[in-house]
Amino acid sequence: MKLATGNSNETAIEKLEIHLPFGLVGLAGLKKFKVMPIEGSSPFMVMRANNEDRFDFIVIEPCGVVPNYALELTDNDAEELQISGADDAIVLNIITVHSMEPQYVTVNLVGPVVINRRTLIGKQVIAANADLYSTQAVLIDERAGTVGGASC
Repeated sequence: MKLATGNSNETAIEKLEIHLPFGLVGLAGLKKFKVMPIEGSSPFMVMRANNEDRFDFIVIEPCGVVPNYALELTDNDAEELQISGADDAIVLNIITVHSMEPQYVTVNLVGPVVINRRTLIGKQVIAANADLYSTQAVLIDERAGTVGGASC
């Protein structure tokens, strides 16, 4: 199932409490998260694990930031999450800040977190069309004097 991330149904996230029954890749014990905006840093948000250890991940919704990103879910992932179309899903991509000065930031387009908009249950998936994307797609690269990103 293809989830075009440029649909008009995407809205700004104020605060969500989500459940990832399988955790994140490599962090299976992290299952409950709060997702909220980072004040003054739109479109970046924080996905904070609700547990005794503090794990924060910077995430984005790809629309408006990653041009032409069209995630494809496997039938199994779509069924497991009870997603029948793009309107049912919230897609979050995890950001890596490699350096602040000069700023160098990448985004994982291969392994997004997909959340059912109604149930707030999600899963980190491997895109069915992963061969089209990178786990370290350049979002900001001031080392070369360029800034990535564009509108959908």
